[in-house]
Amino acid sequence: MKVLQAYKPGELRVVDEEKPVPGPREVLAKVYHCGICRTDVSIVEGSLKLGLDNDPIYPVRIGHEWSGIVEQVGSECQRIKVGDRVISETGIYCGECRPCMEGAPERCIHGRSLGTIGHCWPGGFAEYILMPERETYIVPDNVSLEEAALVEPASIGFYGLSRASIGPGHNLLVVGTGPIGLGGMACAKGVGTGKIILAGRKNKKLEIGRKMGADITVNLLHEDLREVIMRETNGYGMDVILDTTGSVDMFNKLCYLLHPSGYLVIPAFYERLVPNADIDRLIVTNCTLIGSAGAPNMPGKILDLISYRHVSLKPMLTDRYPFSHVEEAFRMAGSNNETRIKVMVDFCSEN
Repeated sequence: MKVLQAYKPGELRVVDEEKPVPGPREVLAKVYHCGICRTDVSIVEGSLKLGLDNDPIYPVRIGHEWSGIVEQVGSECQRIKVGDRVISETGIYCGECRPCMEGAPERCIHGRSLGTIGHCWPGGFAEYILMPERETYIVPDNVSLEEAALVEPASIGFYGLSRASIGPGHNLLVVGTGPIGLGGMACAKGVGTGKIILAGRKNKKLEIGRKMGADITVNLLHEDLREVIMRETNGYGMDVILDTTGSVDMFNKLCYLLHPSGYLVIPAFYERLVPNADIDRLIVTNCTLIGSAGAPNMPGKILDLISYRHVSLKPMLTDRYPFSHVEEAFRMAGSNNETRIKVMVDFCSEN
């Protein structure tokens, strides 16, 4: 089968690997779609430096935003069957260590990421992917596989917002118009969050944000964000802010836009040490800083939100390429333009 590797920093390769055979509790799925994440681009470029044994180990079979159809299941699988349309977690957990047994698999001692950092599990940029059954989710019949492949970036933003207890009566500021920000925002809207303000630099992307749930949009190149926030909240400030920019300057500005005891959620990697961050501002106002890199069980929740028509992630799918043009897709994903949000690589079509 054909797979895509970040062979070394600066080099992508499409190579042949043997089609895997599932173990007793594993499923083998034919990949239909896989989205390109900014983390994938950083791994290819060689710029992802997280430390603590979290740097990529090359070659990396990248890809963690995938969807597909099950072709084969192991002898002990009970829940997943051949023909099921599926997505997966982005963390692979042992299920047997103490954190896993205590219901906290995100702290698994033997955990592996899917197609990203450290000694990762082989990712989704391949014709077939092998996954443990327990980390695999069935996609509802009324959710397309292409939209299902958008669940992962939405889950990163929504997980952080869930930890901030976002809900009715709370206002939310989202800074950045990428898939994590827009997807998390759409899910927050789907669970009844109050006024949502979206800030970014591209009008076309802000328009897409309105379709996905933003009540107010702010173009940071032409409007003063603080002025808008104070006007729209009657000087109160924000209950929750989701900052996807990875900018220290933006971080410091946002610290002054939170209401005391508010939440600042950061799902973006800074990819470097962060000097001059105004942490004391958060401390003196009793605010909470939340890091969000995803957690178990989020994909199922978001699939439910989509299935029951509370959320649509489709507007953020802006660019598509066949797997035969995957290198071009990565070049496009690594550049900026007025409209590009999510680049999807298609292996197959449901039609």
